[in-house]
Amino acid sequence: MKTFTTRVVAVSGAIAISLGAAACSKSETPATGSTSSSASTPAASASSSTSATDAPEASEILDKAKTNALAATSGAFVGQVDQSGKAIKIDFKGASDGKTADIAIEMEGDGKARVISVDDAVYIQGDATFWKKQGAPASVQKAGDKFIKAPSSASSMTQSLSLKSFLQKAFGAVTPQQLATDVASENVGGVDCWVLTDKKGKSEGALYVSKDKFEVVRFTGSSTSPGQLDFSQWNADLGIKAPDASQIMKIS
Repeated sequence: MKTFTTRVVAVSGAIAISLGAAACSKSETPATGSTSSSASTPAASASSSTSATDAPEASEILDKAKTNALAATSGAFVGQVDQSGKAIKIDFKGASDGKTADIAIEMEGDGKARVISVDDAVYIQGDATFWKKQGAPASVQKAGDKFIKAPSSASSMTQSLSLKSFLQKAFGAVTPQQLATDVASENVGGVDCWVLTDKKGKSEGALYVSKDKFEVVRFTGSSTSPGQLDFSQWNADLGIKAPDASQIMKIS
């Protein structure tokens, strides 16, 4: 279970970098930075853990949580993980099919980037460090807080931005055989949850699933690969829109 959070954010980082490279490959339309939705680590919620004698089996909770997550039309998650000793922050909102997404990611040493996918177009906003790391042309490096509209070829990558793609890769890191048989009960931010842990204990990863809807609420990493992702807005209208025209930088 300890690799769930790392997988989700590693995929996000790879997407941001590959899209950044695509945006630098040739000039097309761009955009300016709207509010940079810098990912922020969610505050730890007050929670108390108790043993849940009436809980379903761990494997049943995992199966229902996975089924519901992969069937969701949309969702959001926010958090931070450590990957290879570097902190990565992410704030993700998006549809299951990836056609609509708003992803802000901050990679220690590699800068900040925001990717918006909407209406078959992909817009990328990056700070100076991010664009420099991508070897962007001087004109792009001067974009400031403006978005760059990626080449049309980048639109084919929207599937990689899908919530479903993230979750498929992430859940691939969790198997029933890894789970402890004991299921705990805990309240996270006002949501009563079942808590599944690794057989080696909570320090090796935990999955929090709401009792009422069997929706994923939180994943935590391990002591050696710490991280936390908090999930919300399952099947919600996320209100994602393309950057305003004034936020788009034209590249000559």
